[in-house]
Amino acid sequence: MNLKTLKKELERIKKMGFVKTHRHGDTGIGKTLEDLLGIKENNIPLPDIGGVAELKSYRKNAKSMITLFTLEPLPKGGDRDRLLLDDFGYSKIDNQRSKELHSTLSCKKYNNQNLKLSVEKDKIRIKGKRRRLNIFWDMESIKNKFNNKLPALVYVLSDTKIINGTEYFHFNEAYLLEDFDFELFKKRVRVDNIVAEFRMYYRPDGSVRNHGTGFRIKVKKLDDCFSRRTKLI
Repeated sequence: MNLKTLKKELERIKKMGFVKTHRHGDTGIGKTLEDLLGIKENNIPLPDIGGVAELKSYRKNAKSMITLFTLEPLPKGGDRDRLLLDDFGYSKIDNQRSKELHSTLSCKKYNNQNLKLSVEKDKIRIKGKRRRLNIFWDMESIKNKFNNKLPALVYVLSDTKIINGTEYFHFNEAYLLEDFDFELFKKRVRVDNIVAEFRMYYRPDGSVRNHGTGFRIKVKKLDDCFSRRTKLI
């Protein structure tokens, strides 16, 4: 599929109007769009851009953040996770975990676990309110993650409505985003449009289970991380 074909397909889908979801729940929007485009995986081969573009679809009225990618901070290894769990983790009565850390970090203020982000010239650093930390993401790691995961991004927006308890989508706006820009990314982090989210805990045997540290972004700010945007429909 090239860009010209993709644009034609998206125009065709737009003209269909509201389409009944192909799967119930939050993932229904992505499944429905993939089916309409005739693709089986969450990317589109686009030789025009020298490879593939990640396909993402969003409800226009959604206010929640979406996961842009997952990337563990440096330094590597379990000692980093143990330090975070031991010093900033918490316990709940209703499970068997001695410590867990499900925590969203932003720049403007410390969260309930006394953690926040700090943007530097070539790093995004994790800061502890009462503990000096040397945990960070460097520019190259984030840049490489983008280039590998999101060399380009096609994101499609949809109006939604509910009819007799079933969701319907009208895919009517789409953009191609290219050329990830770390400086733009940092700006979004500084104003809390992008946050980091820890998801880890101790298993009963004492080992660490880390579900992956996610960078999450407000949908409407997604294109602010790329230096080129092309409107497809």
